[in-house]
Amino acid sequence: MRELLDTPTQRRIHILEQLNEVSDWISSNELAKSNNASLRTINNDVSYLKENWYPHLLIETSKKNGVRLQTQPSSHIEVVYRYVLKNSEAFRLIESVFFDTTLSIEKWGEKLFISESSLYRITSDISKSLSKYGLTLEKKPCRIVGKDEFFVRFFYTSYFFEAYQITEWPFPSNKKKTIQFVKDIINYYNEDVSEKDILLISYILCISLTRQSQEYFIEGYDKGIFTKKMYHSIDRKSDDLEEIVKYYGLVVNDQLIYDLMFSLYYHLINWHSEEEYLHITKEVKRLMKNIRNVFDFTLTNKLSDKIENSLKHIYLQHTIYPFPNYIIFNKNFYNAVAIKKLFPTMSLVIEQELIKLEKSTNFPWHTDYFYEVLCTMMIQWTDLPTLLETKKQKAKILVMSSLGQDHSDFLSKMIHKNFENKAIIEPYMKSVIFIEDIPKEYFLSYDIIVSTFDSELLPQDKLVVIDDIPSNSDWGTIRRAINNTHQLDEKVITYLNNNYY
Repeated sequence: MRELLDTPTQRRIHILEQLNEVSDWISSNELAKSNNASLRTINNDVSYLKENWYPHLLIETSKKNGVRLQTQPSSHIEVVYRYVLKNSEAFRLIESVFFDTTLSIEKWGEKLFISESSLYRITSDISKSLSKYGLTLEKKPCRIVGKDEFFVRFFYTSYFFEAYQITEWPFPSNKKKTIQFVKDIINYYNEDVSEKDILLISYILCISLTRQSQEYFIEGYDKGIFTKKMYHSIDRKSDDLEEIVKYYGLVVNDQLIYDLMFSLYYHLINWHSEEEYLHITKEVKRLMKNIRNVFDFTLTNKLSDKIENSLKHIYLQHTIYPFPNYIIFNKNFYNAVAIKKLFPTMSLVIEQELIKLEKSTNFPWHTDYFYEVLCTMMIQWTDLPTLLETKKQKAKILVMSSLGQDHSDFLSKMIHKNFENKAIIEPYMKSVIFIEDIPKEYFLSYDIIVSTFDSELLPQDKLVVIDDIPSNSDWGTIRRAINNTHQLDEKVITYLNNNYY
C-alpha cells in the first residue's frame, strides 16, 4: 500500500531500503539512476533523511564515496516505517474509521484537518489500494467493508501490528487482561507460542470484538468445523472475557464466542477435504526430509512437527486471506535478506525445495511465501546456525610475517583465539627473506595466506595483508576471507550443482 504515501516519501523509503541492503557506500549517481530522479532530488532526499530521521538512523555522506546508512544500536529501520504510517493522512483515515464507523467522509476530513481537495484524492487512492485486499471504502457513513469479513480483520491485524510497537496498545480493553486471556487459551492447548504470536492473537481478538460492536460478524461458514474443546477454551474463561468485552459494549453469548472461534481458529483447521490435508501434509514432510538429507541433519519429531505445522498454517491462512500480510514494511523480506547473507547455502536449498513444493501442490510457496518460510525455519529451528557451521570444512590459513617466526606464531595464536571454530591456523616457521625459493605448490593446500607484507610471489587470490598488530579493519578482512571460503560437504555441493547452478 505504499502507493498511498506521497511520492517523496515513497522515494525516501526506497533509498533507505537500498542503503540497508548493503553494508558499504552507494554513490549518489547510482541512487539517482535506480530511483529515476535527478541528482539534486536525491541529495535533497538524503539531507531530509539525515535531518528528520535522526537518531533512529545515521546517514553518512561523502563527496568521494557517496551515501552510507548506519542504524543506531538503540534503534531499527522499522521505527521509520511506523513513523510514516502514523503520519500519513491516508493511513490516519484508515485507522480512524476502524474505531468509528458512524461519521461521513466529510466529517472525517474536518476531524483530521484534511482539506476537501486532498480528501477527494486520498479517498480515491485508498479505494484503489483497498480493492487489492478485497476491501471497499464506503463514504456515507465512512467505513471499510470486505467481500468477506475475514479480509477486514486480517487486514487490520497487519496494519496495527505494523503501526504499533510491542509496548503500545491501541485498543480500548485492558492490555494485561486481554493478553492474559490469550495466554490462558494457549496454555489450555499446552502450545509453545512466541511473544510475537501472542500479540498477534491479542490483536485479532480486539479487532474481532471491535467489529462485533459495529455489528459485523463472520458469516457463511460452517460452525460444525469447531470442536467442543475449542468452544470450551473460550467459554471456560467467560468471566475474564466479560471483563474484556465490556469495553466494547458487548456481552458474552454464543454468537460472540462462535465469532471469536472463526477469528482465532478457522484459519488453522479449514481443510477442504481429507485428501487435501493428506496431500499437503505429505509434501511438506517431503520438503523437510529433503532439507535434512542435503545436510545430513537430524531433527526431533517435536521440532519437525512444529515447523511443518507452521507451514501448513501459512497454506490454510492463504485460502481465506490470499493477500500480503504487511502494509508497507515487509519484515520477513528484511530478515530474509540478512539470513541469505549469513546462511547463503541453506537459503538456496530452501528456495529450491520451495520451488519444487510449489509445483507439486499448486500453491505459491516460493512466489509469495519464500521470505516467510525462510524466516520461520531459521527462527523455529533454533540450533540450525550451529548445525550449519559444523557442516563447513574449516578454512586452512597460513600466517607469514616479515618480523620473523616468533611474530608469525604470535599472529597465529591471535587468529586462532578469534576463529578457532572456523579455521585451522598454521604459522610459517621458516625464513621469508628468500620467499622466491618456496615452490608454488606449497601454497595449494591453503585457502588463505595472512601476511604482514605484500609480494607478487604469493598467490594474490588467497592473500590477506595485515598490519603487524592487526587493526579492527584487518580483523574484518580476515573474517570476510574466512566466511567467503565457505567450504561445504561434497553432498551439498552436488545438490547445488544439480538444482541451482
